[in-house]
Amino acid sequence: MTARDGARKVPYAFAYRVPDEFVRLPEADTLEGWDDALRRLIPDAHQDELAATGLRMRRFLPMLSEGGETTILTAMCVGTEEVEGDERLSMGLLAVSARASDHDDQLMAAEGIYRGKEQKFFAGQKEPRELDYELGKGLQGAQDMLLAVKLPGGPGVMSASLRSLTLPGGDADTPAPVIPFASLQLVVPAPRGYCAYVTIATPSVFLLDSYCMRLAHIGRTFAFDVPAGGEPA
Repeated sequence: MTARDGARKVPYAFAYRVPDEFVRLPEADTLEGWDDALRRLIPDAHQDELAATGLRMRRFLPMLSEGGETTILTAMCVGTEEVEGDERLSMGLLAVSARASDHDDQLMAAEGIYRGKEQKFFAGQKEPRELDYELGKGLQGAQDMLLAVKLPGGPGVMSASLRSLTLPGGDADTPAPVIPFASLQLVVPAPRGYCAYVTIATPSVFLLDSYCMRLAHIGRTFAFDVPAGGEPA
């Protein structure tokens, strides 16, 4: 893995499994690639519907990276899920990435990531509610949830946030549309040298629990390995 500024290279190797409903997107952000992926996900949709869905989901791509990461996989799911007896549209974008990190202790790295997110989410807010689960402890506020979790691959940090997104368009007479979305992320420090990130963005905020379960499933499948010879993977 090469840092964005080209300063150094870090060997990385990890394995994980993504739920079957996610379809891998092409590395290049081409209309043809998006159309192909959408046809696999919603084969009965009209071409205009495919184009509108693809445009909407591409707007969420910038939310999948905070910069300085090497993206390994981007994938998408589109379908329906039952919510209180009704079938609701379920749409999500997923990215798996890695970022160089100057750590050689997983627990200390996870602690630093947790404290950084805690300050970002809850500084200046009323006391958030404490969460205490068998495999995770953390905090929950009005819009954010943060957990320090125990995973087979080591300690990790999981977060979920509710936000709103203003779509391009609109004018003086018609305001630009604003839609809610959820951003979920799992950060898993490797034994040394880098952290793995799994990020999901979805406008289907009414399915937040469902997407949290998908993220947790991916985290339970994480396993790290260090390439022999110290060469970049």
